[in-house]
Amino acid sequence: MYERRRNLVVRPDGRRVNVARFRGQLFVCATGCCCGRTDDGFAPVPVELYHGEWERRRLRNLVHLTVGGCLGPCALANVVLLLFDGRALWFHSVNSDALVLDLYDYIEQLLAGAGETLPAALSACEFTASLWQERPDGQAVDDHRPRRRIGALAASATRLPAATGGGEEGTEAHRSRLLADLAGAHGIPRRNGELVFDAPWQGRVFGMAVSLSEQGVLPWEEFRGALIREIAAAEAQGGEFRYYYAWLAAFEAVLAARGLLNVADLEEAAFQFEFGEREDVP
Repeated sequence: MYERRRNLVVRPDGRRVNVARFRGQLFVCATGCCCGRTDDGFAPVPVELYHGEWERRRLRNLVHLTVGGCLGPCALANVVLLLFDGRALWFHSVNSDALVLDLYDYIEQLLAGAGETLPAALSACEFTASLWQERPDGQAVDDHRPRRRIGALAASATRLPAATGGGEEGTEAHRSRLLADLAGAHGIPRRNGELVFDAPWQGRVFGMAVSLSEQGVLPWEEFRGALIREIAAAEAQGGEFRYYYAWLAAFEAVLAARGLLNVADLEEAAFQFEFGEREDVP
């Protein structure tokens, strides 16, 4: 049991003050980049309930309550951090009154020394967000940045001499010739003669490849050969075939082979997008 002792701290003005020490502190993200943002599709944060239960249960001098801004794990929303007896317990998606009440019930159990079993609904929201912690589910923590395709790209990244000079024809004629070269099984998806893109990124990567070819940076025959190989590899694997996945893989491989793309930077950026560490598209 903790003993009440004076905790004297000297302020810059020379005055000594007694700073209370708490068993714990409850941090609630309510005004961050995602928490409580109903206009972005996230659930509201029941701020009044947090304050009301904190007062009703008389936790003021035991567990301090801080309702504020971002706590860091921005890939999640409505995040709560409970610091208690030197431990950090993280919870995400605390979206309902029931979960808030479960959280306060758990805090009271900890204060009473009556065990540390989380309510089932709250346990499903627990996660690890501190470097020194193990995962609550007992699984291994995987903090590395997986380079899922780095081996294949690096193997093809023998530096080639840069291409020089653009197409001799006009831009439109050159583009028409490039697209005409991609016919049959390797042809670009079309509908009623118009190019078809199912997502914005497909149009962007298509435009980048064509533009770099027009500028003489990306040798079209080299790219076309890489695309044919990627399509063949995808078809050999079976399952659903997505044309622009093969296009992107071929584009990356050729740029890496010519030393125009840093493979490690590419994979790191892809990881950050995949796991919610960045959302902007430069």
